[in-house]
Amino acid sequence: MLSSRLHQAALFLSLGLLCSSTSNARNIICDSSVLRDSTLSSKEILCTPLGDDSAAPALDGDLSDWANDVAKNRLALTSALGMLPYSSGDVSIMCTYDETKIYMAFEVPGPYRFNATDDHLCASISTMWRIGDNAQYMNMGGCPHVKYGEKCTEVPELCNPFRVDLGGHWELKTTEMGVEYGTDLTSGSGNDPIANKDDEWAVSPYCRPDDDDGLAANEWAGAWIHTNPNATDTTDHESYIFEMSRLLTTASELSDIQLEAGGTYDFGFAYWDPFESQDEGWSKAGHYVTGCSRDWVPLKLATESGEEPPSSVATTTNALQTAFYAVAFFAFAGLV
Repeated sequence: MLSSRLHQAALFLSLGLLCSSTSNARNIICDSSVLRDSTLSSKEILCTPLGDDSAAPALDGDLSDWANDVAKNRLALTSALGMLPYSSGDVSIMCTYDETKIYMAFEVPGPYRFNATDDHLCASISTMWRIGDNAQYMNMGGCPHVKYGEKCTEVPELCNPFRVDLGGHWELKTTEMGVEYGTDLTSGSGNDPIANKDDEWAVSPYCRPDDDDGLAANEWAGAWIHTNPNATDTTDHESYIFEMSRLLTTASELSDIQLEAGGTYDFGFAYWDPFESQDEGWSKAGHYVTGCSRDWVPLKLATESGEEPPSSVATTTNALQTAFYAVAFFAFAGLV
């Protein structure tokens, strides 16, 4: 049975190889016309410095005050378990920074849903940044020293090279549209008891605490809106907009990525769709992510305004090797 299903998965991927309109083997799952007629317009996120005459954007969900030279970096969203495309479309990410903060806007297409008592019936997002040199995109760092399926009570010291920063992990039920929810630099924790806009770190899905070392804080602020919350037709897709900021550098190098102008950082974005299930909303494992569900996306803090992101050129990744890797991923995820 397993051999048969692996064969089916390989056949599916072969169809993707044949039908893909791009020679970039790393993104063959995302770009394949078998899945969706869509192309990625960004392989890297460019974060533009604020000019001397530009004011930092207000965190209110209105993007009209963003500088004109800030690019919209468009990236495909695919399911974390299965690489299937998010049916409503791609996420657009805007990024700018000044001397102290990074500002990010995430625009995710999809119909509005909100429930003040159940986070699963509201949209949810998170960012993920690689801190440790060995941190993998899959499995939130992928530390092999964490027991699979069992929540850890303490992060093993051997897992330090696998650390990732989960910043701005936001569940919305206690919030309102258009309201800025600020930082908390004094509580000693990444937990946000007001807006549930938590600052976390992880080495595994089973080892994911709020920032909790002696220098911990919650350096994220944000606001969100939906562009058409009164729509009655859920096929009339508008967008969620999450507008957020974070200090470039923080006191805790254990749990936070440290950012500086000119640096390039491994980044990922996740979105939980409140319509994943009509009755139950989203599930923990049901989220959609960037990077073809397996790769970090480089995020570069450009040093000059107007710097262009690199063109989408082919990589040297062998297509057959990519297909084999993806089959292995399906098997790991329990889908074959």
